Amino acid sequence: MDYAANVAFFLQEKTGSILGRWKGKLSAVEQRKLMGRFFGKGTIVIDGAQETVCNRVKVCFGQDWDDRNVTKFSALQERK
Repeated sequence: MDYAANVAFFLQEKTGSILGRWKGKLSAVEQRKLMGRFFGKGTIVIDGAQETVCNRVKVCFGQDWDDRNVTKFSALQERK
């Protein structure tokens, strides 16, 4: 399964461009279906221009955020 293509189609649908940027919540099931793995709780950020997917979480008692599990589209592959 080509997860990079799945993410590109998802961006096209949500933003109108494969180079767009989308952020929002996805359940664990939705994350595994779209990207082949679970990135974590929090906000998922998909950046088509930089071709990255990450999990954004609040830190410092909600005053700041941290991007975790930053992954390039090309690294999204089926794990065996």
